[in-house]
Amino acid sequence: MRRTRLFQFLLSFLPCVLWIVAAAPVSAQNASQNVGESRRVALVVGNFAYVHVPRLSNPGNDATLVATTLRQLGFTLIGDAAQENLDKIHFDQAVQAFGRAIQGADVALFYYAGHGLQVDGTNWLVPTDANPTRPQDLDFQMVNADLVLQQMNGAGTRLNMVVLDACRNNPFGMLGTRAVAGGLAQMKAPEGTIIAFATQPGNVATDGSGADGPYAMALTASMRQPGLDIFQTFNHVGLTVQHQTNGVQVPWVSSSPIDGEFYFTAGGGAAEEIAEAVGDPASALAPAASSPTPNGAGATTRGDSPIHAPVSAAAAQTTTQPTQPDAAAVTRLQSLQAEAAQGKADAQIDLGLAYAKGLGVARDDTIARQWFDRAAQQGMAKAQYYMGAMVERGRGGPRSYASALQWYQRAADQGYPSAEAAIGRFYARGLGVPRDLVRRTDWDRRAAMHGAPLGQWALGNFYQFGNGVPKDMALAVQWYERAAKQGFVPAELRLGILYENGIAVPRDYAQAIYWFRKAADSGNTHALNSLGVFYRRGLGVPRDYKQAMQFFHQAADKGSPMAEFNIGLLYANGHGVRIDKQQAHLWFEKAAAAGNQSAIDLLARQQDR
Repeated sequence: MRRTRLFQFLLSFLPCVLWIVAAAPVSAQNASQNVGESRRVALVVGNFAYVHVPRLSNPGNDATLVATTLRQLGFTLIGDAAQENLDKIHFDQAVQAFGRAIQGADVALFYYAGHGLQVDGTNWLVPTDANPTRPQDLDFQMVNADLVLQQMNGAGTRLNMVVLDACRNNPFGMLGTRAVAGGLAQMKAPEGTIIAFATQPGNVATDGSGADGPYAMALTASMRQPGLDIFQTFNHVGLTVQHQTNGVQVPWVSSSPIDGEFYFTAGGGAAEEIAEAVGDPASALAPAASSPTPNGAGATTRGDSPIHAPVSAAAAQTTTQPTQPDAAAVTRLQSLQAEAAQGKADAQIDLGLAYAKGLGVARDDTIARQWFDRAAQQGMAKAQYYMGAMVERGRGGPRSYASALQWYQRAADQGYPSAEAAIGRFYARGLGVPRDLVRRTDWDRRAAMHGAPLGQWALGNFYQFGNGVPKDMALAVQWYERAAKQGFVPAELRLGILYENGIAVPRDYAQAIYWFRKAADSGNTHALNSLGVFYRRGLGVPRDYKQAMQFFHQAADKGSPMAEFNIGLLYANGHGVRIDKQQAHLWFEKAAAAGNQSAIDLLARQQDR
């Protein structure tokens, strides 16, 4: 019996990539909006120079790639860089330092690349000096993956992520043991958790042929793609890896409902639009230069973010300094206060928004919620919707999905589109109700029919990808166009891509440029880079390298690796600038460090010469 268990232990030393997202019950932050407001902390570990088992090729590169990407997405790194080749003592110290650093943070992420193993259903991470000869050695020589999660629990973080990247060959194969099922053990997804394997549970993934593993490459690329929520990120990674490995490696996901929305990279600086696209701006109180333009569905498509955009737990219950309004705004505020006190519902809503956003008054969620509640009790659908948003996030009072859903339902009963979209999101994520994709589609369809751009965008996605409805690209384009005509940036970008590639519509560079310009006006990096490509190649416009360089620089300034690569090409070829091989090389290195495969391949070819 002891011999059998030892064989199982040795043979289970088959690594596999595992990604765990454990979400605390608070809506997660998005990258572009909250880099300055939220605190994101990451520990990235890459072990490859093992003492007692074969050296691994990719974990060091993978860890560096992930660390670079996370830093550019607003994460603070433990040790300011990827931590490489940690033995047991230093591994323990790093995890403890991570646990201390994430206290009160909004987002915590742990990434590990190296050997990993499972024993009796438990997953273990392998320090570089590990040399176990029996299962009893594990507690003393290994790091239990559950230990990392324990550091996160109780830290007050709003979103916790653990990534275990450990899928290679059996390092104990030379011992002559017989082949049995390997890989990491499948883990049940607790509430608010996603568990994603780089390949099927118990299976082995590939290192790939390049300097970086296919999963790390796909993961960092997807992290950088604007507008992908946590579920779309995993789907994008899975499809990419499956395609690149010709179906040999098929990523696997186990999930439970995730509270709120999370975006590594927001869609053109408007992740709130993708998440919920709501918030009336109380424009009379806001400075004219930053006043957003409300659409007919009570959604903000440009300008200030919605009043219930995610904020840190501390900020949600504290006041902030008010903005400095001009004399007219002060007069308007005084008038609102008087009208609200007299029971006028519209004034109560505007005053609630002023307190929720800190417009002309110190921000105070408790007072904002009180004014929304007064207007909601008078049957105002907009106020009922705002109450649902405040209650859902626990802003200004207790948090309750059931109560939030009731408020959304009251607003939806009056045909309020944003409330209908919110209910669809509740059924899509299983927030306070069983997950039900049929009902999700029904509610999003209602929101779309009533003019909510988020519902229209969602319905376009459903038809394009066949989520809950038969695939129908013609209908997808129609719904994207409806959302885009309301200034919804993700829909503008999607239409630009469709027209550029002739997908479901005739290829039309003029139309592609039109929609990319719309999205670029909101700072969308994909659109800015695409416009640069159009001018560089003279597609639909006269070739203009200087104009292309301007667009590439705008995108690169926002962290686009593809734009960095394209700037390098202009310098390398002397297009619009003097040939400057040194500048070209610097831009290629920047793009490669950010995970751009074209730059990585180009630099590799240069080294081979």
